[in-house]
Amino acid sequence: MTDPDLSPLFKPLALGNVTLRNRFVMPAMQIGFTENCGPSLRTIGYLRGRAEGGCGLIFSESCAPDHPSGYWQGAFCVMNGETRGRWAQLSDAVKGAGAAFAVQLWHPGGQRRPIEGFPHADAPTLSPSGLIQADREGGRAMTRDEMDDLAATFVRAAEDARAIGADGIELHCAHGYLMDQFLWAETNVRDDGYGGEAIADRARYPLAVAAAIRQAVGPDFLVSLRFSQFKEVDYGARVFRTPEELAEFGALARAAGVSMLNVSSRRFGKPEWPERDPDLGIAGWAKKLTDLPVMTIGSIGLSTDIFADLFDGEDPGLRIAADLGDLMRRFNGGEFDMVGVGRMQIANADFVNKLREGRYDALRLYNKAVDLKHLMAQVVPGAVEEHRKTAEA
Repeated sequence: MTDPDLSPLFKPLALGNVTLRNRFVMPAMQIGFTENCGPSLRTIGYLRGRAEGGCGLIFSESCAPDHPSGYWQGAFCVMNGETRGRWAQLSDAVKGAGAAFAVQLWHPGGQRRPIEGFPHADAPTLSPSGLIQADREGGRAMTRDEMDDLAATFVRAAEDARAIGADGIELHCAHGYLMDQFLWAETNVRDDGYGGEAIADRARYPLAVAAAIRQAVGPDFLVSLRFSQFKEVDYGARVFRTPEELAEFGALARAAGVSMLNVSSRRFGKPEWPERDPDLGIAGWAKKLTDLPVMTIGSIGLSTDIFADLFDGEDPGLRIAADLGDLMRRFNGGEFDMVGVGRMQIANADFVNKLREGRYDALRLYNKAVDLKHLMAQVVPGAVEEHRKTAEA
């Protein structure tokens, strides 16, 4: 098989006030190096290494705004007065190595499980409707005042991200966490105009937060929005039941000031609505139905998706040639503008440079026992048990 021509992926892309040097993105991933709710020196060196390795845009680990309900466990960051200095060091390190840098803003919602002794362990766990699945409770339903209060802390976190030198932020609306709990009909049964059957109602709160962030940070700051159909608690879930719902959401996101869509899928090439198009993945649909720049992600270069890897014990194998061929077919066909690569950049700090130089045989296979051992020790054992309980239920 002839190696695909990857040169289109190395063309710059302008996103607001920042121009990416190429189309490769490192998505937000917990790596287990957090200290005192903020980036550690090890975090800084780790992400700087991926910038030196050629990546165009790097998202931080998930970072909660400084709200009592956002504090969860030590592997997750918080943006507050004590951590801002380290965030500034991280931004300087990544940007100094040539990559753009954005802070992912995230909130656990009903998935939060307070840990005794951790900050704000006694604070209430908040979610849209007190659910993390239709028949599974998680936290309690937020009041409108609590929604307003939390939205204000998201805005302050975005302003802090701009102040420490980041090029943008990402609003995490995926994988079954708070903003995704608003988007998913199964976990949002509110009857106050912020939930129910209509996607416009379920999206009202996340996009109101996005709009408030946009107003605070100005017109050129990058505001990415990450969404997924699937959830960690339900691989078959769908936020958008039809392409028409996705199109409506995309238009509302654009109106709210969102700069780009980070479309998270378990496999980047999996057809989303095969009855409508037997080949088009969810990122391709997003690009077709909106005028926003779109990033695809989903197990590129590996045979197993990350959740089956972490939770189901399925070790991945390399599939570089096949995935790059399919990736370029889709990219050249206009299905997306950027490519998110997670685990292969965890395993290979210089993944992007190796692709540019055609050194595919030098790529190391990702192995969670080696590459995520610190995160595994902090987070994953409890997550695996939670996942198994859900599956058994």
